Amino acid sequence: MSRENELKTMLANSSNVVGTKQVLRGISEGTIGCVIVAEDADFALRLKVVGAAESAGVSVAYAPSMAWLGEACGIEVGAAAAGIGTQED
Repeated sequence: MSRENELKTMLANSSNVVGTKQVLRGISEGTIGCVIVAEDADFALRLKVVGAAESAGVSVAYAPSMAWLGEACGIEVGAAAAGIGTQED
């Protein structure tokens, strides 16, 4: 399975949040287990999200573009970042 298909599957089968503010909030609250960042997102936003994720021990994956990430999340606009919720048993 390609990395893009793997990311789409993860987004489809998990609770997720879309957008930089929601992702940063989820990281700080401990509700995000993985962050997906668009490679073409604003550099400062990427640094902020990736830095917060790494500080919190949250894994980071990269999407090819904001348009791709938005579509994969089921929204009609591009997304700079998305977060996949932690697994609750």
